[in-house]
Amino acid sequence: MQTHEKRDRQCRIILFILVLLSMLLFFERAHPLVILDADDWTYISASRAALPSLRFWNPARILPETLMPCAASLGVLLFAPLGYIPSITVMNGIVLSLFITWYVLAFDRLLAEKLKLRREYAALLSILFLLLHFLIFRTEPRDNDYLFRARDVTCIYYYTIPGLLNCGLVMRLMRTGENRRFLDEGAPVKHGLLAAAVYLAVFSNLFESVILAVYCGVDFLRGCFGSERRDRRAFWRSQAFNLALLLLWAVSVFMEGGGERGTNANTLPFFQSAAFCLWSFLLQFRAMNRMFLLTALAAAGASVFVAVSERRKGGAFREIAFCLAAIVLLCACFEVLLCAKVRIDYITRSDALFVVYSALLAFVTAALAALIQKKEPLVIGLPLALIVLFSVTNTGLRTFMESNDLYAPAQFCTALNNAIIEQVTAADKAEEEEVTVSVFDSGSEDNWPHALYIGPRIAASLYKHGVTRNLMTIRIVRDRSVNESLHVTTALVP
Repeated sequence: MQTHEKRDRQCRIILFILVLLSMLLFFERAHPLVILDADDWTYISASRAALPSLRFWNPARILPETLMPCAASLGVLLFAPLGYIPSITVMNGIVLSLFITWYVLAFDRLLAEKLKLRREYAALLSILFLLLHFLIFRTEPRDNDYLFRARDVTCIYYYTIPGLLNCGLVMRLMRTGENRRFLDEGAPVKHGLLAAAVYLAVFSNLFESVILAVYCGVDFLRGCFGSERRDRRAFWRSQAFNLALLLLWAVSVFMEGGGERGTNANTLPFFQSAAFCLWSFLLQFRAMNRMFLLTALAAAGASVFVAVSERRKGGAFREIAFCLAAIVLLCACFEVLLCAKVRIDYITRSDALFVVYSALLAFVTAALAALIQKKEPLVIGLPLALIVLFSVTNTGLRTFMESNDLYAPAQFCTALNNAIIEQVTAADKAEEEEVTVSVFDSGSEDNWPHALYIGPRIAASLYKHGVTRNLMTIRIVRDRSVNESLHVTTALVP
């Protein structure tokens, strides 16, 4: 028994190291997360209390608006010798890599402990699960989307990280059933940490927190038809967590709808917007990688085979497959309706729909895991399948898009920011209180991403992080000479 537990622990450690190192290489070297636009400059310093409030533009988005400034400040403190922009870039990569690693390990434990899959098989399938996040939208020779990408660093904290946290928590609850035993005695610290994580997950982003609400809602309905309903006291005790979470999520929906962001919603007729969003969502499947679609079809066939073979009720795979299928369907419906209410173009953004695609990938991989469990000799082909999928994902050109509005390499974005910082710090050293900063001309009306109103936001961030001694007054002017110095000959906005 001890030898078996030691082997499992070693396998988890190897998987942890492998995933973390690969993600650090990806987000520190291949595709660093460099701040660039007005939103990035705002939220690296604009912190808030960890309580929902209608005073804020996003009343209930506590997690991103507390984590992003904390990460930026910590990066400046830890990696100051690298320079101001690189220090924040490094910390952004570390934070995202850690969340992805935790998310993949949560899926690994779901396969190993819920499906009773051998730890080595679970680790290989978890790597496949991770790889599918990069394969799903890889359809072009260069500049492809992937599920961990967002339009800027702010959206990494606003959408991707909340998606990872919410999906990881759902996998944990599916594996442990802690939501049914939350009021039981024992492990108060563990339950306290879970409650804190759930609080931050719910108050993060409606696009992402919906998966946690859907899971608890589905679990509550299952409980209503289960044997425990006969004992009313035990039933309501076991469902206290689910009901409390649903109530908390309803509060976050109310807060977001009543905030300034919610009142600036889409003005088109709702049913027209909903029909457009539904059609646009369905078209996303045409934009998916063919190898992924073939894998998904194979998984669908595997799920039918395993479900039929699990004749007895309560089979582990049946439970997981039903739950994930319900999550995909209900979350997709919610996202369509939310996009119709807020912004119809969000329906085409992979970061906004992260939880839908994540649940789909989890369903595909879990079906393959169940098939391998039934027909163990099939695992022989798994290493080769990983090699083939990786080769299909990678291309001879720059495979993936950058997480910025210019789709520009990290070095170029850093140079754009440094050109601003040098002008501000020079004025600060000269003990000037005001400075006019020349920025590149992007060709857009408001000069996004270095918008004409970005000055106070840059000044606040540089002052907070100790780059300037005084809170400067910064005026922004677009200047074509900056374009020439950076060898930009065309409009930058794609």
